[in-house]
Amino acid sequence: MPKILTLKNHLTKEQLRRKYLSSRHPQEKLRWQALSLIAEGGIANQIAKQMGKSSGRISETVQRYNSGGAEAVKNQSKNQDSKTLTKEQVKELETLIESGKTPSGRLWTAREVKRWVVAQTGREIHKTTAWRMFAKLNFSRQTPRPQHQRRASEEEQTEFKKS
Repeated sequence: MPKILTLKNHLTKEQLRRKYLSSRHPQEKLRWQALSLIAEGGIANQIAKQMGKSSGRISETVQRYNSGGAEAVKNQSKNQDSKTLTKEQVKELETLIESGKTPSGRLWTAREVKRWVVAQTGREIHKTTAWRMFAKLNFSRQTPRPQHQRRASEEEQTEFKKS
């Protein structure tokens, strides 16, 4: 017979359900859903099948909740803040990118961010990490419109417009 898991009274059934419905992080949402179902009297094996998880994962979530409360259920990602740059450096990078051009007069690219980070911290980063820094700062990739290689000169364009 499967063991019935019980929750400590950190939150009510309704509060657990609201946490589940309001959570934005996918793994955190699954943990809140499991706790909500356990609070309603569900059995770990059945909940695990329903959610596509193992019963051990459900039991682990219940143990985390019982020992640490609601804070233990939240996402504990180790990579939420930048480990490469300090908050001041991130703000400085953001203002530099907003200015439009690098100190050397170029457009900001992943390579330029990579060079800037190396100059600031002395640590090498991958260019994918540089693109992720762009995304974290809510910048998008910008590329200029292509120009035809054999386009007409200014004089040819003005003469064409006259005729």
